[in-house]
Amino acid sequence: MNPIPHQLLISGTVLFLLSLLIGFALPAVANPRMGVSAHVAGIQSGLTLWALGLMWQYMALPAGMQRATQLLAVLGLYAVFASLLLAALWGTSRATPIAGAGHQASFPREVTVTTLLASGSIASVVAIALVLRGLWMGRA
Repeated sequence: MNPIPHQLLISGTVLFLLSLLIGFALPAVANPRMGVSAHVAGIQSGLTLWALGLMWQYMALPAGMQRATQLLAVLGLYAVFASLLLAALWGTSRATPIAGAGHQASFPREVTVTTLLASGSIASVVAIALVLRGLWMGRA
């Protein structure tokens, strides 16, 4: 049995739970509006990992590509969540000018959030492209 779907479901559940807990901390962060963004993005990312775990059986990818897809999806979605959470805690705004309006943090913090958000976004897009490829190959 392939352990990847089960691992995706666990990863999604952990991220979903973390996102729910972040909702309780919203009044304590430097930028509550960004905290809501982290909360919502985490819930959506958790649901995405659940969906990937449930659809995994319909994909046809080589074992190495399956593992790469799983890692890109999990690490990418967690990185996006972490970047938005850090943006809420630190009050950064460079990478998220709309939700971060009126806030500014130190240069290293801004770079950290921007790097995490960009790398997580790229990893997520690559993972979903690989999932699409796997689904396409699985229908043949």
